Amino acid sequence: MDLQFTDVIAVFDIGRSWKRFRLFDRSLNPVHTEEKIIAEAKDANGSPCEDIQAIAAWMETCLRNVSATSLYNIRALNLAAGDDCLAKLESSLTHSLKSGIAGTSLFKGKGMNSTAASLIPYLKGSDKPFILVSTGTWCTFMNPFDHESGSVTHAGNGKTAGKPGENTGGMEMDAAITVGERQIKSSQFPLGEVHDRNVEMLDDHFGVTGELYKTIKIKHKKILKMQANRRGRVFFRHGIPAGQADTLADLSHFLTYADAYHQMMYDLTDECLMAYREIIAEGDTTEIAYITGGFAHNDTFVRILAARAEDKRVYASTIDYATALGAAMEVYQQAFDAGLPPVYLGLKAILLRDE
Repeated sequence: MDLQFTDVIAVFDIGRSWKRFRLFDRSLNPVHTEEKIIAEAKDANGSPCEDIQAIAAWMETCLRNVSATSLYNIRALNLAAGDDCLAKLESSLTHSLKSGIAGTSLFKGKGMNSTAASLIPYLKGSDKPFILVSTGTWCTFMNPFDHESGSVTHAGNGKTAGKPGENTGGMEMDAAITVGERQIKSSQFPLGEVHDRNVEMLDDHFGVTGELYKTIKIKHKKILKMQANRRGRVFFRHGIPAGQADTLADLSHFLTYADAYHQMMYDLTDECLMAYREIIAEGDTTEIAYITGGFAHNDTFVRILAARAEDKRVYASTIDYATALGAAMEVYQQAFDAGLPPVYLGLKAILLRDE
């Protein structure tokens, strides 16, 4: 009996930590995932950078493994990565395909910026103007409905890095995000990095091991209590320190790890909101904010953000593949010569009350 192949779109989603290879069927449902952590290399100046050679070898192995099965027929291939490594990975992927592991026509030679890819499912699936909060190592706020183009990198010290072309005190500016012909106003804050350094500090102080913070939830009445506290921040009173962990924060009056984590996240979100305000235009009429990426699963972050952005209806996406999905949607027409099907984003409303 002949086996039936499943026609799929293949996507390499190259994040800062996890590298993922996903296959999507005609309905844009993920049907196969491979993932790997690949340690960073060092550039000529000794700074950390993506290990392009190791990533390229892993991508080739993924394609060979799929080609060796009788399960999937890859109709198109896309790549989503950060701008710092995208061009090199595009070249490596094109070279690998020339070896014959899959059809050379699968990949057009150009991938896309990961943050831009994460925006596509919402642009295609939302019928109302919105703000997108794409979270992970960086928290990127995007406003597709403010037509004043440009991007801002928030320095994490209470100041903003300015507009492209200005002297930003050594802060590297990201290029403006472009989706199709549309330039998107965006602003970034290093949420994941600052969060992780301060979680390590709290773990050490309270003698905690593992990832206890992932189990912590917060009540809305607790958020209201912190909002009403006139003493100001406990953490980051002078912005984000150079080492990112706020070792000057007084932890002595926190009775529990959860209390300390709640306050740290409240103060970190307060700092993060400076980047958010950069993409809110005067007279802004957007009513919706979508949160996607790793922190969409962080109950404390999404509930604090919803409380602070009270003029928005906030939704968190429960799926963990929005970036790959956006990259798949970008090549769907190439793959299947058909219109896009409805997509599932797993949106959960974040309510400003205790359930």
